[in-house]
Amino acid sequence: MSTRVTAARMQIPYKITFSQVELPAPQPHEILLEVLACGICGHDLEIGSQLAQEARPFGHEVVGIVRQAGALVKHVQPGDQVVLESSSFCGECDLCRNGRVDLCNKAPGIWGGPSMGFAEAMLAPGHSAVRANGIDPLAAVLAEPCGVAVDMVKVAEIGLSDNVLVVGSGAIGLMALAMARRRTTGLVVAANPTTGKLETAKRLGADAVIDLSKIPLAECGKPYGGFHKVLSTAPPSTLPASLDACGYGGVVVFIGFDWGAGGMVSFNTTSMHLGKKQLRASFASPAVYLPEALQMLHRNVVPRREIVSHTFPLSRLVEAFTLLREDRNAVRKVVVIPDAKFTQVAG
Repeated sequence: MSTRVTAARMQIPYKITFSQVELPAPQPHEILLEVLACGICGHDLEIGSQLAQEARPFGHEVVGIVRQAGALVKHVQPGDQVVLESSSFCGECDLCRNGRVDLCNKAPGIWGGPSMGFAEAMLAPGHSAVRANGIDPLAAVLAEPCGVAVDMVKVAEIGLSDNVLVVGSGAIGLMALAMARRRTTGLVVAANPTTGKLETAKRLGADAVIDLSKIPLAECGKPYGGFHKVLSTAPPSTLPASLDACGYGGVVVFIGFDWGAGGMVSFNTTSMHLGKKQLRASFASPAVYLPEALQMLHRNVVPRREIVSHTFPLSRLVEAFTLLREDRNAVRKVVVIPDAKFTQVAG
């Protein structure tokens, strides 16, 4: 039996439309998920500005309730609250069998169905679902981006006394800062080109904050003798300055990227070599750390009230995107909730 739902689609340039779509009964390996909330990600902005040549469903930071589960789905059942991995490892290839599940994203994913997170319901592979019972949906909806921050922090290998600089104070940067604060007795410093989010960084444990509109990023390390670790959620153009902010033997880990010419940067390899500095890329695909992310959200290590700044009903999705695009200084994370669930979830 099919389910008829309202779903949003995106097409460049930021053209959002709504339509009624029919979701068939889940296949044996699938679940039917009633969406409770979906966060807007920076990648959604890229879909709207560059990637969606044709109208397509979107929204991948999803929390929902399982309404139906196929016969082969055993680890979740109807009534469970779950979050979805944005991509998953297969568990069968040579990489997986050699213990490198982090290098495999061959499993069927949540992308390409008739609806995704910006909808009332969606179909998803059962293996993409991670149980999140007993967690506030507005916290659970952060699991996917929180997992991105977890990956970045793990790649950085923050030591117990490392001084850490977090560049960029968006949602992922703020979550990474909260984790870094728990991992080191050293100083944790936040740097951002606008001041609005730096107050949030202080509340999350930053020992100091730096306004990059006043102090160049390359000079941020001077008062501290250079940072041991730099976590960058900023555009790739900032990477040379992030390396300059490192001390001897410092490590820069970045997640920021650009689909176009902005992805090309140059830096002084001699300085890196003589300074024993490293540049490491973090890419949380597959999404392997959602249970850890959920634990931190549940225990308030990453407090959702500091991260989720705005909530909108699905019918106001266009307004939500406009706010995110035009007032980045005020916005940390925008969460969209189906209209029928808005009062229940947003409180």
